[in-house]
Amino acid sequence: MAATALTCVPGRAHGVTSRTGRGHSSWCEARSNDSWLRALSRHVVGLSRTTPLVPVALAHDGRSFFAAVHSPSFSGVAEIDARTNAVEPIKAFPKPAKDQAGGAFDGRWLVWAEYHSLTSLGDFTVWAWDRRSRRVTKIGAATRSPGGEFWDSPLRGPDVLDGIATWVQGTGRDGVAAVHVHNLRTGHGTIIHRGHAQGSFLVAGHRVVWPESPGPGRVTRMHAASALTGKRVAVPRALRALDGVSGLATDGHRIAYPNAPYRSIWWSPYLRRKPRKILTARSRDHIDDSVQVGRRYVGFGIWPRLFIANAQTHRYVEVGGHGGWIQVDGTTLLVVSGSTTKAVHPRLRLALVPLGKLPPIPACTRRGASQAP
Repeated sequence: MAATALTCVPGRAHGVTSRTGRGHSSWCEARSNDSWLRALSRHVVGLSRTTPLVPVALAHDGRSFFAAVHSPSFSGVAEIDARTNAVEPIKAFPKPAKDQAGGAFDGRWLVWAEYHSLTSLGDFTVWAWDRRSRRVTKIGAATRSPGGEFWDSPLRGPDVLDGIATWVQGTGRDGVAAVHVHNLRTGHGTIIHRGHAQGSFLVAGHRVVWPESPGPGRVTRMHAASALTGKRVAVPRALRALDGVSGLATDGHRIAYPNAPYRSIWWSPYLRRKPRKILTARSRDHIDDSVQVGRRYVGFGIWPRLFIANAQTHRYVEVGGHGGWIQVDGTTLLVVSGSTTKAVHPRLRLALVPLGKLPPIPACTRRGASQAP
């Protein structure tokens, strides 16, 4: 990953093909150069070298993020300032050896699920933190079956947008679950749907969307409702034709996702536009489920490589080669590199780069000539 020559050949880069079908050319891979290496190495989070940190969400300010921290002095959810390594505790874990967290931040509210097991996601509590008041509030919790076991719940964690939180949790056998919506301004929470729903998420216009199967073993389709009233609404055009998709990412206005077999990535810059395929994995490679969207950037992984793509230039570049995942929003890129050691809470190398500090993605080339995106 250290070269200044531009040697990308669309369709020949490891892991992807060059044609997407339907007459579209795929986005192309540019080889990383010294500028990209410097940008990543200069923005390594110093605290990540010494302390196990698992990012939960970006803080949308270009310099900080929320993480599950595991240290001798504090274990729990905290806000991390990447420039100063300052840790602002938000909520301690009741069982630091087992507890984990996953969630989202909308600029004011951080909402996360606190999972109380290393082997199951069934036992969890949902919390919300208001950045203005600094108050932490419990807004949900998993429920048990008559036999005392927690009902199975979808893998997707809670989402939050414009002061509305949503999540799905198991309530019965055979994958029966409830779609929860919680208005963080009023403190009112409700269940807007029960069925075979999978993880819910929010899009612009106070709409909550979730995939749902008509029954056990059936392919999921997207459904939508008003997050304010609970009434069903039309599914946005970008989501209507999605069958069996579970790894979708959105910032509320744009979407990207791997298809059901995790062989290709699809993208739409608007909810009103049908998605189109932007790349296809080659041979035995598969897209992982860490696809991310942040305005003009799309992050994704083809194990063990991580990539960031610019949706305006249709180019992408490798930013990691040892596993891990990416988080990206409208201000910040966070690259999480996989650990080389086995541990319950390993140290993960984190690089947090303001988008304004990213160099341009180099032009792709074919047979030595510059190739237009």
